[in-house]
Order: sequence, then structure tokens, then C-alpha cells
Amino acid sequence: MLIGLLWILGCYGISIALLHLLLGTRKGGSKKSAKVLLVTKNNQNQIEWYIRSLFFFSRIKGNEVTATIFDEGSSDDTKKIIERLSHNHSLELRCQTDYDAVDQYLRQHDSESVVVVHLSNRDDLVKIPVSWQ
Repeated sequence: MLIGLLWILGCYGISIALLHLLLGTRKGGSKKSAKVLLVTKNNQNQIEWYIRSLFFFSRIKGNEVTATIFDEGSSDDTKKIIERLSHNHSLELRCQTDYDAVDQYLRQHDSESVVVVHLSNRDDLVKIPVSWQ
């Protein structure tokens, strides 16, 4: 009985290894990358959840994400939370108070696809790229 159980577990393990091997080569090894620009002001209650969700789902999908966060003068702990998370994730924090800072950033990265999300605007939250195809 023990030998039968070991055979089942062995076959299961081999099938999982084969699936990972086949799916890994089918994707071609090239990972999709996305640039996300998060614009925030006084979002200490939501910012950690947004950042962790963004990087969690990108890791599951096998995509790379680079996030730039524009803080428009937060007076709460938003900047401290972002600085703490930047040790583990690919984050860049910019404290901008200029009216056209986002436009300047988009002009600098004109050749790249950048998703702009204003965290204070609930309609923009559906733009967070957590499900690439």
C-alpha cells in the first residue's frame, strides 16, 4: 500500500514538473513589463493595499511591474508607507507639487506604455494592471 501511494505521489510530482516546463517554454521566456504611475495625496489607508496587490498579481501572472508614485503633498503617513514598501518592491517615490508634474513625466516616458492611476479617483482604480493577457 505504501509503494502504491509513493507511485501516485511520484506521478503527480512528475506531471507538475512537466506542466511547468511546457508552460514556461511556451511563453517564450519573455516577460511583459508595465509601468504604472500612481498619483496619491493622503491615501495612507489604501496605499499599502494597492501596492501589495499590484505586485502580488503581477508576480502571479509572471509580469514585471515598475511603479512610480507621485505624492502631491501628503500630510499623513503615505510617504512613510511607500518608503517602507520600496525596500521590497520596485518603487520610485517622487514628491511633486507642480501642477504639470504628471505631464512632464509622461513626456519623458513617451515611448513607453504608462498606466496613470489617481488613487483618489475611484474610476481610475480599474486601470490598475493586475490582469495582463
